[in-house]
Amino acid sequence: MDSRSKNGTRNIVAGLLNRLVLIALPFIARTVIIYILGSSYLGLNSLFSSILMVLNLSELGIGSALVYSMYKPVAGNDKVKLCALLAVYKKIYRLIGIGVLVLGLLFTPFLRDIIKGEIPNDINIYILYLVYLFNTSVSYFAYAHKKALLIAYQRSDILSNVNTAIAVGTNILQIVLLVITHDYYFYVCVFPIFTIAENLWAGYISKKRYPDIEPKGSIDKMDQEAIKQHTKGIALQQLCSTSRNSLDSIVISMFLGLTAIAIYSNYFYIMISIHVFLYQVPNSIRAIVGNSVASETLEKNYRDFGSMYLIYMWISGWCAVCLFLLYQPFMELWVGKDLMFPLSTVILFCLYFILLSLSDIIALYKDAAGLWWHGRYRVIIEAVANLILNFLLGYYWGVEGILWATIITMAILGHGYGGWIVFHYYFKDKSFIAFIAKQISYILIIGIVSYITYVIAQLFEGDIVYRLAVCIGLCIFLPNILFFVLFRIFPEYNDAVYFLKGLISNARNKSIKDV
Repeated sequence: MDSRSKNGTRNIVAGLLNRLVLIALPFIARTVIIYILGSSYLGLNSLFSSILMVLNLSELGIGSALVYSMYKPVAGNDKVKLCALLAVYKKIYRLIGIGVLVLGLLFTPFLRDIIKGEIPNDINIYILYLVYLFNTSVSYFAYAHKKALLIAYQRSDILSNVNTAIAVGTNILQIVLLVITHDYYFYVCVFPIFTIAENLWAGYISKKRYPDIEPKGSIDKMDQEAIKQHTKGIALQQLCSTSRNSLDSIVISMFLGLTAIAIYSNYFYIMISIHVFLYQVPNSIRAIVGNSVASETLEKNYRDFGSMYLIYMWISGWCAVCLFLLYQPFMELWVGKDLMFPLSTVILFCLYFILLSLSDIIALYKDAAGLWWHGRYRVIIEAVANLILNFLLGYYWGVEGILWATIITMAILGHGYGGWIVFHYYFKDKSFIAFIAKQISYILIIGIVSYITYVIAQLFEGDIVYRLAVCIGLCIFLPNILFFVLFRIFPEYNDAVYFLKGLISNARNKSIKDV
């Protein structure tokens, strides 16, 4: 196995383990907070995290752009340029850390205005917020820039392992402190301690592996412009999703209070955790698609595009059916009926999930075709439109109004306009209207399968554990049988089967070759 394949395998394994830990342990911590302190404390945690994500938008794209600019000097062993880039990285990250701290302090007087209703009596929101702010700001110091070297040298597995170990230590200590002291301040103060520890640990490893690469020197104007351009493109892509998730939580806090945001964050946490794993499907074939776009005919790529969409809709549709059936019994078992939304809200979360999934393959081909800059205005318009609709619909219909705001902007500006860009600039001779019609067909099929599975599940009565077990059993088999019948009507079905067999065969051959 060559070094690139070996590094790739290590990165994938370490990344998956890291995601599992970052989903499982915070879930346990959330549970402890709810049962020991109450939902309001969880709401504060979600709110402050959302505020700081908005303040943190200044970083979007810079880290990725600087790492991207390191790939060529790493390949050419140009250590002088690597030192210069690292110096730029260090300087920019320190400026961002200071900027986040200043902006956060300026926002402090307005904290009470964005929290509706009561706040826990034993909590000073300003002290709590300052601890969260310090944690975010300090993450840009203490050798944070050194992490870029490990990524550029294809050793992100080291960072994943460090982050996994830190996450385990953080969550275990927080849970122990909560159980012993019942004091939320102890829980929060653990964050900055382990953030500093993570940066120091990663910096030590980087310095030990690459002792002759230190931040010194400067880069020329051409490199500066290249970094700026790449930063703009990445920043615009990330702006929409980051602002969408964060602003939704802030608006919920303003209109409905801390308990509402705690309930919302529980539902959102489960949905986005599933999507994180689902996204590994398109992410794992990113290089294959990029190579195909560069070397194959447009017709071949369009057929692959249709095949991938059908496969991905089957997988994500199955996940959506599982969410629809399992959300409520799981929530009842986990947090109780008092911290649950009605079924109508669950349907909106499922629709939200489907729209997220629909956009994944579009984004895959948009990036592969180099069209990220063509959609620069779309993401800005979507972020602004989502914020405006959040206030308008959230004011009248609460959480469901805010979910509708996100769904509408995602459907029209995210998936719709994003799909139009791919068809207008890449699949130029293909019908965008036919593509949209097919997406609607997929959504309708997922809706029909969800309804049939749900109706059958309601025939079984019993306690919550029994109903949850029945729903799990139904979800494993029934939706896939129905999808097998219904998806066969599409002409892409046979191509999808052929495409899937090809991927499996290539993976098997590569595995044998590496061994």
